[in-house]
Parts: sequence; structure tokens; C-alpha cells
Amino acid sequence: MNKEKIITLTNRLSMVAIILLMYWVFIFVSISVFGFKVFKENITESFYLSIVGILALLAGAVIVNIMFNMTIISESLSKKKGNTVKKTKKKKSMFPVLFISSFPVIFLFLYLGDVRTSAMKEKFLVNSAQYMISNNQQVITELGEYHFDFKYVKIAGTSFKMLSKEDESFPSVSLIIQDTIGEKEVFLRFTDYHYDDKKTLNKADYIYPCSKDEREYLRDVFNKGESVHRFSASDGFYELYFPVKTNNRLILLYFTDRKTYGKLGS
Repeated sequence: MNKEKIITLTNRLSMVAIILLMYWVFIFVSISVFGFKVFKENITESFYLSIVGILALLAGAVIVNIMFNMTIISESLSKKKGNTVKKTKKKKSMFPVLFISSFPVIFLFLYLGDVRTSAMKEKFLVNSAQYMISNNQQVITELGEYHFDFKYVKIAGTSFKMLSKEDESFPSVSLIIQDTIGEKEVFLRFTDYHYDDKKTLNKADYIYPCSKDEREYLRDVFNKGESVHRFSASDGFYELYFPVKTNNRLILLYFTDRKTYGKLGS
């Protein structure tokens, strides 16, 4: 292989590496800024490691290109000037247009992937809720017999601790109940943790802090009997509010799941 062909090859390799680097930066910025969750965990790790390979390819191609260009320059200086080379007219390429157009396509792919990931996670949480309810009717009945006292708090804590150990893939689950402190309406949340000391039992310790939209949804559930579940996803954190009617009252199961990486196809 002569020097000219090697230079042409390294030029192409450099161009490919630069294009890949630009794509990498664009995808990384899109994922970071918009919080897209698209890839499986192992694919995401490979994506971050790929930058090393791209930079190594670019550096190697540039070094080889410089070396052979310097060789050709030194050889040409030692020769006499020949006839002027005729300039050939370069054909117009569609590559710049296609390259620029590819960025919106990539962004659209990331967006749709994130939407699909959220939809799959919602389906998973809803199925988990339905499975838990159908297979733990006794627990649901006990949770529906609400009275704010040490006995109920202990039953709730023990129940959720047992449910969390049934399946390692099972999302975190807790209970939200409407109550009052004085004349103020509050929403209390009970998890798998409970106090052992009866003297420290205080409603204020169980108040569930939430946003305005969440509070309006909770009021619709408890005051109007709304039975539609509510799902939300934000930066790898997924939550599902799932109303359940028991013999005594309406309760709300609150499922949460957090993933460091969004998972497409899992």
C-alpha cells in the first residue's frame, strides 16, 4: 500500500471518528439534559466506555496521517517542480445534508425510547399492584381497618416488610391514608418501618409530603371516590398511586421504583 492510499485511509478514519464523537456528544447531552432513559444498564455502560475507543481511533489516525504527510512533503521538496496539476471538479455530496438531518432522527429515537420505557414501567407497576392485591386479600383487609394506633402501624409495617421480601424484583410499596390533625386534612404514609416505642407515636411523623397536583389527585381519590391510578416518571424514578376499595374504606397503595439506567426492552 503506497503512502497516498494510507493518507486517504487515515483521513477517512479520522472523519469517521469525528462523526462518531459528535454523535456521542449529542446523545450524551440529550440524555443528560432531558433525562431520557432508553438503554439497558450494560448497554449504557458500554456507551460511556465507547468514548475511549473513539478517541483512541481518532488519535491513531491523526498521528499516522501526520507522519505520512510529512514524508510526502519532504520527498516533494527534494524533487523539481513538475507541471501544474489540473484541478478536478468535485461532485456535490449529499453527506452534509444527511449528516445534519440525522440529529433530529436520533433525538426522536431517544424520546420515543424514553416514552416506551415509561409505558413499560407503568405496565409493570400496575401488574405488580394487581398481583399483590389478588394474592394478599387478608393483608388488604387488615390495612382497610384503619385506626391510628400502635397496633395498626405495626400491622402495616410488618405487612409491607413481608411483601418486600417475597420477590426481589418487587417494587417498593407503602400505604397512603386520609386523616386529620385537629381540623386540618392530612395524608399519612405508612411504610415497612414502624416505631417500637408507643410513646413516640405521632401523626405528624407520618405526614406524606406531596406536590399540588398529587394533593389534588389524593383529594379526588378520598373525597370523590376516584378509582383511576396515577403514574409518573422522572429521571429514572417511577411512582404509581393505586386506589383499592376494601370492606371498610378506600385505601391507596403507593408503588415506587428507581432505576439508575432506563431500560428499553426489560
